[in-house]
Amino acid sequence: MNIKQLQYFISAAEYSNFSIAAKNLNITQPALSKQIADLESQVGLKLFDRNTRWVKLTAAGAEFLKESIALINETESAINYARLVDIGNIGSLSIGFLGPFEREELPSLVNNFHHEYPQASLSFTKLSWGSLTEALENGKIDVVFTMTQGLHDLPGISFQLSQNFYPLSVIVPDNHPLAHKSKLHISELADEPFIILSRSECPQAYEHMRHLCISNGFYPNIVASVPLLETLLVMVATGMGIAIQTKHVKSYAHPSLQFIDLEGCSFVNGYAVAWKTNNPNPLIPSFVKSLKDQKFLIS
Repeated sequence: MNIKQLQYFISAAEYSNFSIAAKNLNITQPALSKQIADLESQVGLKLFDRNTRWVKLTAAGAEFLKESIALINETESAINYARLVDIGNIGSLSIGFLGPFEREELPSLVNNFHHEYPQASLSFTKLSWGSLTEALENGKIDVVFTMTQGLHDLPGISFQLSQNFYPLSVIVPDNHPLAHKSKLHISELADEPFIILSRSECPQAYEHMRHLCISNGFYPNIVASVPLLETLLVMVATGMGIAIQTKHVKSYAHPSLQFIDLEGCSFVNGYAVAWKTNNPNPLIPSFVKSLKDQKFLIS
């Protein structure tokens, strides 16, 4: 039994005439009769009473008609759903992000996408930098809002850069001797205790900061290495040390923290949207296109 046989059966039942039904189906009357006979043989039931002038459903045929119509409707619904999934109009998309992006553009960007694709199911996960990258590489998250640094070194990962880039700055508490400065050279930090994000969490950022200090004549005095940005900011606010971060973290910081422009380096970091290149989820290109249309990503 197949879908075409059910469609033939439904048409024959609707017209109560094999000749008219066959004409409507663009097949011959003998071909339709054979299909109905084959169907009756497969289900083991007589579906029609017939004579030379008319056919009518048996009691079993009438019940079978109801189920056949329901099955055809479900099949068409499944096909339509699959087509919507295929063109990226429906389905599910898991989105990962770093703090403090949930306080910035993430809500409006996703809200606009959700308005464009209301049938898409969205889920959200906030992770630290290293965990976010790992989840992306392992396929646990479809698309992530992350930082540009280190993305070029990740095989099998595609990404688009955002319009937002941030220079490096020194973060100090407001009672620090350097807090009154609007800018300073990195060499002025030679005697300062550093709090950094751990090497395991973001190796590229760790190595870049270390190289930056060494190239300016000193080795950083690292007093603490932490996995979370939130922890780093709290420790700086309590006076345990200073930190070098891009200014994107400012919206996440305590008001007592001062961000001082850093001279002596040309490095800038920015947001990017990244996904696994071989991820077949059709909502990914739809999501990326939406972000481009909103001018968040560089086209």
